[in-house]
Amino acid sequence: MAIAALLWNLGRRNADDAMGVLEKIIAVVFLVISLFVGGLHQLLGFGLLMFALKLPRARINQAPFPAANNNEIFLPF
Repeated sequence: MAIAALLWNLGRRNADDAMGVLEKIIAVVFLVISLFVGGLHQLLGFGLLMFALKLPRARINQAPFPAANNNEIFLPF
């Protein structure tokens, strides 16, 4: 799968159109072979990974909620 992604990116960046198309064809062949060998669970795993990468990120400077002024021992979570 990583080789297919690498070849696809090389094909996009290649100044020679013929070599770029050849690298993209080889990338698609590697992708199809990897999905046939890996099975459907590999495709589902990559789909879930893409979903997880699109989730919102936590902000670095986000302050926690202020605690209530009372005499409790436990901290709010």
